[in-house]
Amino acid sequence: MEEEIQTQEDPSYKIGDYMPSAGIVGVIFSLITFVTGLFFGYQQINSEPTGSFFSPFMISSGVICLISALAGLLAVWHFTREVSPKLKLGQGAVLGFLTGAVIAILSVVFSELWVMLFDPEYTDKILSSLIANIEEMEMPSAQKNDMIDAMAESVSSEQSILRQLFMGIPVTGLINLITALIGVKIFAEKPEEKF
Repeated sequence: MEEEIQTQEDPSYKIGDYMPSAGIVGVIFSLITFVTGLFFGYQQINSEPTGSFFSPFMISSGVICLISALAGLLAVWHFTREVSPKLKLGQGAVLGFLTGAVIAILSVVFSELWVMLFDPEYTDKILSSLIANIEEMEMPSAQKNDMIDAMAESVSSEQSILRQLFMGIPVTGLINLITALIGVKIFAEKPEEKF
């Protein structure tokens, strides 16, 4: 009887318990960030090179980061509504990180599907536009060449996919871990104080 009361007050969850909330919210936010990235990507392709550091493609990184950061908060909200209103900070952190990982993985999958099925030259067009923009910048030519070389190297397809996953999962996961902690404080049931 004591064990039952203890588990009701102090629930422990398995990874599988988090996956419905992480999956649903992750799919929604990966679609939103993918479409946002496409929008800014085609804005970059269709824009004239200005030589500004603030090109549509550069701005998209900040916008996508802000949008995807809300996923951890919403995953906690979904979990507390659909699974259990009780969620500790550490459990919320796991849920947030898993949600970020789902977003990172699905965003890469959606991007690769877009390139394979709809616009095979998409990456090359963005690279050409970014290079044209760098060439318009007022800086020493050696520095321009270094930036162009680094950009061209980062876009090679197989390495790019691994790099996106290797960087995307921890970064998006940690951002959503933080917002999930905030979500636990807002949405999870507060434990009763014992005197």
